[in-house]
Amino acid sequence: MKIRNALLTGAILFSVNVVGECDEIPTQKPGLWQVTMTSAKIPGGSRTFKMCQDAASVAAAKMSADSIAKNDCSKNDVVKHGDTWVSDSECKMSGMHVVTHSETTVHSDEAFHTQLQSSMGAAKPVLTTIDHKYLGACEAGQKVGVPLLDK
Repeated sequence: MKIRNALLTGAILFSVNVVGECDEIPTQKPGLWQVTMTSAKIPGGSRTFKMCQDAASVAAAKMSADSIAKNDCSKNDVVKHGDTWVSDSECKMSGMHVVTHSETTVHSDEAFHTQLQSSMGAAKPVLTTIDHKYLGACEAGQKVGVPLLDK
């Protein structure tokens, strides 16, 4: 459970941070996004959820990610190579040293793909892939920023 929450939190923070870092990168537009995470550490191998976002929630998440990067990370480098952004970071999360290398490819303002390799403490690195896909308007009654897990 803790690993899944850490992966989910890291994925969301990384995605918001990368999307917000460079002017050329399309920002996540408001609406419903489907996120699929695949990793050996996720029960069943993958997890898909949908999240409704508005401009305020994207800005708040970016501010949170920026704060974590500033206060909890000794390294947070992001470099652009074509349509791919490469990030390397070293942070302290919940008292654990976390080292992350990720590569995010932006296909359009409606889809991007991330490969994330991270290690927590002395654990072996874990490879996670994350695909973000814009689905359109948020579902009726769905709360902004609250992920809905697919069953």
